[in-house]
Order: sequence, then structure tokens, then C-alpha cells
Amino acid sequence: METLDELSVESRRALEAAVAEAGFVLEVTRILDVEEEVEIRTWKVETRQGGRRFQTRLDDWPMEVPRGGIVIRDVAGDLYHVADPAALDDRSRRWLWAFVD
Repeated sequence: METLDELSVESRRALEAAVAEAGFVLEVTRILDVEEEVEIRTWKVETRQGGRRFQTRLDDWPMEVPRGGIVIRDVAGDLYHVADPAALDDRSRRWLWAFVD
């Protein structure tokens, strides 16, 4: 297997949840902007590791993970975790909830 896309939806979600809980992700602290283009959504965020821009496919939605939080997977397969969505500022929460499946 070469990509997460080859896993079943349930297996992929379980793996992403496990990775998020293990800490192998960028921790999102603020969402500054989200722009939609033809088939891509471009996110501009602040993370504990610094500012980042990344892209997701329009049909890839942020997912809630067991034990709380939300994971966003970009087109390169990197994971971005929002540990406590309620702790985000109002604007960040509005951006996030607009895209949660």
C-alpha cells in the first residue's frame, strides 16, 4: 500500500485518529483563511510549529476523531490537528465548522 487512499474509509479514519493522538501532526491553533478554487481548498493557518499554508481536495473534509478534536489531511498526506475546536477564536471556529463533514 502506498497511500492512505488505498485504505477503506473506516481504516483510514482509524489510522488518522491514531496518528493524531500519537502527536505526529501539526497542531492548528488558528485558522486565518480558507479559499476555494476549482478542485482545491487552500488553508492558511497558524500552528504550534509556525504559520502554514496547505491544500485539501474539495471532497476531503476535516474529520472529528475519537476522544475529541478534528483532523485535516492535506493533498500531500500531512495531518493537521485541532485538539480543542471550542478553544479557537470565533473566526477560526466559523471557518472550521463550515467544512466539518
